[in-house]
Amino acid sequence: MEMVETTRTQTSPEQIFAPEMIELKSRLATHADVFKIMELYQAIYGGAYRDPLMNDFSVMKKFLENKNNFWFLGEVDGEVIASVVVRYDPENLLAKAFGAVVTENYRRHGLMEQHLSYAIAYVQTNTAGVDALYATTRTVHEGAQALTERLGFKKLGIFPNSHKNVDYETHCLASVFSKDTLSKRVSDYKLHERLKGLLDIVAIELPTLKNFETIVPDAPSRTLVSPPELEMIESEHFVKYRYEKLKRDQALQFAFFPFHEPNVMVLSPDQTIEIFCFHSRQDGYSVILGGKVSNEINFTDLFNAIANLLREHQARYVETIVRADKPKIIDSILKARFIPSAFFPAFQLHNGKRYDYVIMSKTFEVFDFQNIKLKGLNQKYLEEYYRQWKQTSLNPKLLDV
Repeated sequence: MEMVETTRTQTSPEQIFAPEMIELKSRLATHADVFKIMELYQAIYGGAYRDPLMNDFSVMKKFLENKNNFWFLGEVDGEVIASVVVRYDPENLLAKAFGAVVTENYRRHGLMEQHLSYAIAYVQTNTAGVDALYATTRTVHEGAQALTERLGFKKLGIFPNSHKNVDYETHCLASVFSKDTLSKRVSDYKLHERLKGLLDIVAIELPTLKNFETIVPDAPSRTLVSPPELEMIESEHFVKYRYEKLKRDQALQFAFFPFHEPNVMVLSPDQTIEIFCFHSRQDGYSVILGGKVSNEINFTDLFNAIANLLREHQARYVETIVRADKPKIIDSILKARFIPSAFFPAFQLHNGKRYDYVIMSKTFEVFDFQNIKLKGLNQKYLEEYYRQWKQTSLNPKLLDV
């Protein structure tokens, strides 16, 4: 997902408008707008936008039929010139904004800020409530980062080279929180020591996260075994059916990853291990969403095996999330060479309390940061990520080179 594209190109005199002369009308999209939306994204991206939601009629139609999805269009003189999409999770009182665009002739006039403000207010007013609304912003320009900053979004982390359209794209995570959200956090836990550098940056934006006690987790108290040989199933409808069935039966040990649906699964022959993932062949972006696994399995070996299977199926980048108060699980995934990318406080709502999560990622590509422009703390997040990568991936003799 990405916030508004803000490419600065030459603008002819007749394209320059005084902001007060532009009257933007924001509204919800309907089925009658489907082809207008497709034309808008085609005009802006020239067919390079990878998400089928913006270019597949059936996917778009299904999206609009879901009452927890909101598609906002911005019009000037009856012409659709802006769009932003919001998904809503009523169970966790979360929302995610993405796909925000504005046509080139109407950029640099504050219209996307106005349009996104309308979308946020609409979702807050017309749902059961929003404790946190988040977005990831592209980093090819600073404009998207500045936009979310002006709207009160707090910077929470960075995902280096997480997507690939024409070039590799690094995205930044930011969220705006309601007034009481952070007061609902479960905070009486000890943080894995490898997360301290990341949390020190988050605490600049959110001072209530200062002074976490950190620990080095104890070694496992029992002997763990490597998983048996695993295989991947790419059957989207079966995978979704199986995931929902296990969820209903409360058979999943971990199943919180909002706004993602699995389309592949990794499993052992006896199905004692069933791990659900989202995998995009278009740009190699993959996510480990959740699943079930027996208690004696070594999580380091398991996550290594899953990541390698995804890589064999053209994954370039793999992401997962872990509750921050589970330092032993975090330790196992760190040992599988996943790197802490972002920290999302008060992410999950459970029994009236909200739980912090750490987002961890693993890339199989050589880093490419030639085209990124980072604003403020996002530069610090990239430096911390790179420091962690060196610690994880380099021979100790090379750390000072």
